[in-house]
Amino acid sequence: MNLHCKKFCLWVAVALTPLFCTSVFAQGPTDVTVAGSAASASTAAPAVPDAPVPTTPDQASGPVSQYPTGSTGGDWRVGITIYGWFPGLHGTVGALGHNASVHVPFSDLFNTLKGIIPIAVEADKGRFLMPEDFLWMKLGINNGIPINDFGQTSINTHLTQSILTGKVGYRLYDGEHLKFDALGGIRYWYVGLNNTLEPSGLGNSRSVNWIDGVGGARFILPFGEKAAMTVAGDAGAGQANLDYQAVGLLNYNFTPKFGLAVGWRYLYENYRPSNNQFVYNPAISGAVAGFGYNFGGKPPAPMTASCSASPAQVFAGDPVTVTASPENLNPKLNALYTWSGDGVTGNGTTASINTSALNPGTYTVKGTLKEGKPGKEGLKPWEVADCSAAYTIKEFEPPTLSCSANPTDLKPGDSSTVTAQGGSPQNRPLLYTYQTSGGTISGNGTTATYSSTGASAGPAQITCSVSDDKGHTVTASTSVNIQAPPPPPPPPPPSLALHSVFFPTALPNEQRPDRGLAESQEQILTTLATDFKTYLQVKPDARLTLTGHADPRGSAKYNMALSERRVGTVKNFLVQQGVPESAIDTTALGDTHPLSKDEVKDLIQTNPELTDEEKTKMLHQSNLIYLAQNRRVDITLNNGQQSVQLYPFNAKDSETLLNERPQAHAKKQPAAPKQ
Repeated sequence: MNLHCKKFCLWVAVALTPLFCTSVFAQGPTDVTVAGSAASASTAAPAVPDAPVPTTPDQASGPVSQYPTGSTGGDWRVGITIYGWFPGLHGTVGALGHNASVHVPFSDLFNTLKGIIPIAVEADKGRFLMPEDFLWMKLGINNGIPINDFGQTSINTHLTQSILTGKVGYRLYDGEHLKFDALGGIRYWYVGLNNTLEPSGLGNSRSVNWIDGVGGARFILPFGEKAAMTVAGDAGAGQANLDYQAVGLLNYNFTPKFGLAVGWRYLYENYRPSNNQFVYNPAISGAVAGFGYNFGGKPPAPMTASCSASPAQVFAGDPVTVTASPENLNPKLNALYTWSGDGVTGNGTTASINTSALNPGTYTVKGTLKEGKPGKEGLKPWEVADCSAAYTIKEFEPPTLSCSANPTDLKPGDSSTVTAQGGSPQNRPLLYTYQTSGGTISGNGTTATYSSTGASAGPAQITCSVSDDKGHTVTASTSVNIQAPPPPPPPPPPSLALHSVFFPTALPNEQRPDRGLAESQEQILTTLATDFKTYLQVKPDARLTLTGHADPRGSAKYNMALSERRVGTVKNFLVQQGVPESAIDTTALGDTHPLSKDEVKDLIQTNPELTDEEKTKMLHQSNLIYLAQNRRVDITLNNGQQSVQLYPFNAKDSETLLNERPQAHAKKQPAAPKQ
């Protein structure tokens, strides 16, 4: 072969190798049968020279635990399987429009294996399952190059393939002899190719990956407690035109955790992208075997039963019901119940107890549950469960009682209604009686009438009693309060002797406004102050009004000022005697409201202190007395009582009071007493 031809063929090899083309120097037809691993490059070759096409198992081909999904309750169960597949391969592979037909036995594939990581994991919870599978493998071969003008003697080819299959499923049927799962998910393919020329080390790498969606089913046929047969398959497409597989397995679990599976698997893949850059269309079949380990989850729980009695405490004659509550029963097996104990009857999950003949105390009822096939219940130890329940026959309880009275505050002679609220826990007939520490009470039912007549003031105790026909008696008490008789009404306020106070002519004057009261008039005011302070204790709102007058002599202005000094003098004297200033009002009238001469004469004639002879004598001096009678201060109580205006003719200082000439002073008023 000339130099130009050699160069051309070498560059074709370098260009096609990254695109997964295989025989660089193939000159024959594209259909080539590979019979062994030592096929020459000068003959028809598969896609990769003398290299097997990598294969992988799927999760469905892994060993399946005979423990059925759904029987482990709400706990997760996880199974991990390390497996091996021993297949042969036939089909078509190609690149850049050049396809090759391949037929490779398992022995040739095994000779090119450089490394492998096969693992399958399945997680189950209830009826839900998630089978996941991952396979990584690396194949390698070194082929010689017949044309070595460039100094290259061989091409070293390594093919890496990873397949990840993830599915989710649901157990549609979970029977005793058949279990049926529906599965669906994706299968991810990755193929990487690396070619290196030796001895130069020149090389190139390319890879391709695609995803297919798959769906399928799995059938499990249990053979007893440890063995089962699995038949499964799936089909789908995506970036590949078609992707399907079928598998059959025999599973055997040595223990609940360790198991072995063997069987046969067939896998078909048709990956033909529209650009024809790479064709991968093999059918792979062969024996499969794996070793599995299960963890998590729980084995089926043993059958148990619990018993309860309701009510747990009764009185003789009351019914009692006992109930068995089984757990972990197999709904496909028959269940039998038996009961034993005093007065118990029944053969189901509940039984009745007749307590009429039972004495007070605690009793126990036993229940036995057996399951199994009809006529064979309880043949195995785990098919029998016992339970017991206790109940108590109680002594009859005494009655209860509460006692109340309404009203509770009474005046002497008043009545109150007493109410007794009794009850018997066993509805026994009740009899009521009543007693009291004071007064009287009558009644023999739930109410009675209390009378406070004859009771002393203060609290009176009332005792209520109730008895049943079993000899039980209980008491309760309440009380009422008898008010003391009201105190006698306070005595009427003492009467006040109100006398008008008379002044000498022109007194008190402006120079000595503190002097002007005659001694006899001071005595009148002293008596009034003493009596009024006592009166205030009964009538604290009492008030005195002082009204000052002057005789007609003098100007109106002078007389008004004089009458103001006179009421001021009287007020100051009363205050000095202890009368509250706030209880005194004053009014000055001057000479505007004098007594007439006729009124003065009438006062003389009606004065009980004068004899007829003295009255006649005084009437002859009526002009003098008229003036003296108008030099006064009248005193009025706020209840309307007014002072007596009788002139003090018999006073020792009456001449001073009657004198019509102005006086220098009458007498200095005493200092105010200490309060």
